[in-house]
Amino acid sequence: MVTFFAWLIRGRKDQPQPVAELPGDTSRKKLTGPLIMFAVIRALAIAGTVALAFGLNLSHGYWMPIATMVAMKPGLEQSTLVAAQRLAGALIGAVAAALILLLPTSEHGLRLFAVERGLEVVALVLLMHGAAIRFWNYALYCAAIAAGVLILVDLPQPSDYAAEGYRVLWTLCGVGIGVLVMMLAGLLAKRTAKASP
Repeated sequence: MVTFFAWLIRGRKDQPQPVAELPGDTSRKKLTGPLIMFAVIRALAIAGTVALAFGLNLSHGYWMPIATMVAMKPGLEQSTLVAAQRLAGALIGAVAAALILLLPTSEHGLRLFAVERGLEVVALVLLMHGAAIRFWNYALYCAAIAAGVLILVDLPQPSDYAAEGYRVLWTLCGVGIGVLVMMLAGLLAKRTAKASP
């Protein structure tokens, strides 16, 4: 809300994106060997994390393929930056959600109902502000989204607080896999470039 009002007061100008999600040149390109290999490596990384998460029946393992998909960007530098910011945001969001979820532990009856509805509102406010600050600070965006999602996931079915730890762990693993795959793709591109001349 605050970001929206600031945008209105400043004169509603479009702000440039700090990190472009889409490349500037979106014209059609000829499929080359390295481009196909890059797509295959990314697909194998996502398939591998899905197989790990669901094949091993990991608790909250679905966070791993999601984090892998988000961490893999077109370039290694951009992937590393996004991965570090996502990891920091996930840690901040998990700690904030765990602290907020401590509120209803001693409540019962009507007070518990009121506290849970209040926490739902807090989660929705976090999600709205996360969407508003996405291009301003990606780490804070990830923190707000992670906190909002963790609160909404835990409210209907309260779990032990180790669940937030598992979610952060699988996010860390997914981000690590994404960065590793991007490093391998970068090495493959360098090797192919040296072999071409």
